[in-house]
Amino acid sequence: MTLEQLLKGVRIQKTNIDLGIEVSVICSDTRKVTPNCVFVCIKGQKYDSHRAAQSVVAKGAAVLICEKQPEEDLPYVLVDNTRAANTLMQANLVGNPQREFSFVIGITGTNGKTSTSCMIKAIFDKAGFKTGLLGTMKYLIGDEEYSLGEGENLLTTPDPELLFPLLRKMREGGVEVLIMEASSHALKLEKLAAMHFDIAIFTNLTQDHLDFHKDMDEYLECKKKLFALSDKLLVNLDDPSYERIVAGCPCEHKTFSGKGNNSAQYNAKNVRMKGARGVEYELLSLDGIFRIKLGIPGEFSVSNSLAASACAMEAGISAICISGALAEMDNVKGRIDRVDIDAPYSVFIDFAHTPDALENVIKTVRGFCDKRIITLFGCGGDRDRTKRPLMAEVASRLSDYVVVTSDNSRSEEKADIIKDILEGITKPCNEYAVIEDRSEAIRYAMDIAGEGDVIILAGKGHEEYEIDKNGKHPYSEREVVKEHFYRGKN
Repeated sequence: MTLEQLLKGVRIQKTNIDLGIEVSVICSDTRKVTPNCVFVCIKGQKYDSHRAAQSVVAKGAAVLICEKQPEEDLPYVLVDNTRAANTLMQANLVGNPQREFSFVIGITGTNGKTSTSCMIKAIFDKAGFKTGLLGTMKYLIGDEEYSLGEGENLLTTPDPELLFPLLRKMREGGVEVLIMEASSHALKLEKLAAMHFDIAIFTNLTQDHLDFHKDMDEYLECKKKLFALSDKLLVNLDDPSYERIVAGCPCEHKTFSGKGNNSAQYNAKNVRMKGARGVEYELLSLDGIFRIKLGIPGEFSVSNSLAASACAMEAGISAICISGALAEMDNVKGRIDRVDIDAPYSVFIDFAHTPDALENVIKTVRGFCDKRIITLFGCGGDRDRTKRPLMAEVASRLSDYVVVTSDNSRSEEKADIIKDILEGITKPCNEYAVIEDRSEAIRYAMDIAGEGDVIILAGKGHEEYEIDKNGKHPYSEREVVKEHFYRGKN
């Protein structure tokens, strides 16, 4: 492939090199430079690889893609945004597979992305399409999970170096419908610059990721970048930030409301909470009305399933297919996910790691628990510190007993994170406990649980690992629960 072909779609300001040269490798890591590669200079949060321009060329790079013209006499192509250029080049390198799907759906928002994407997949699967899913829990090609290579991290939205080869693999595997979670990180870092979505969904906006975004305004604006890549937007009319979300929206948008707002094009009416058995409601649209039954409990399940149903209807899928797919769905792993033990109390695992998500989960459990709710949670290290006391306030206000523990402490001291959390605890000392070791904390919660009580293990959800100063280690809350329970039975 020529450099000119590789740069198709990239806005070039200036260059001092023949664009007809042959190239085959794109690199943005100074440790992985290979002879005749195209090296993309990227300014990161900690390091600007423009500073390594001379050494990169000395190692054999054929050309630099940069935002700042090198001071030295080096081969370069000057572009507006090297992150966006990298994404476009990665897509060009494998023949732009993102353009070959019958339907591409992007989902953004603070909470509900994973559940909504799984519901959309279930509906399109039942409609006879082969689907691909890229999200927080896993990457799926049909029903087969794509295994990441050694050292690769599963990100909500894959980096371009993985994304576009994976999309090529999906197309070669017969995938017709692509469903993607679009994180604010990915949108800010231009990972999706080469994508085009038939439908975008905005689930909701609450506080998260303020370690990465300077404030909530920037967080929202980054999420809204998805709209410029989309033909149509479905947005939650119930969200308090609705007006800000749709302000200046460059594409057609329609609304959905889980609270019966008659202004919405897709509306949930006569909602019935069935406790642990899920929810039922009538979906009202301009095309008619039909009943939705879903075995996943909670008010947020109404909103998520409504968004998924609206998306499917916009794609022309029948009401019978939609209602049938949702009725057959099992719980989404790590979302109000009950651990199967024969105990007089119940244990639920949930990914809730924001104040809003934690509040939704506890309120959902309150709907079917008439005894105590014991909420166990921690907060991630090297992440938004401001939400730590907010999480504690929610847990204190809505739970009967709180266990504060650790959760992916990363480079921070667990004790320091817990200290931040405790600033928001409002319970008396006999109604909460602090146990730094998460496994020990889980065992403690189980030991104090009585008949009819519900334990919520919040924060990790589908994750099967723990991250601390020494890196990522295998860790399963489900196995901790089962091991402790069955050890007590023997």
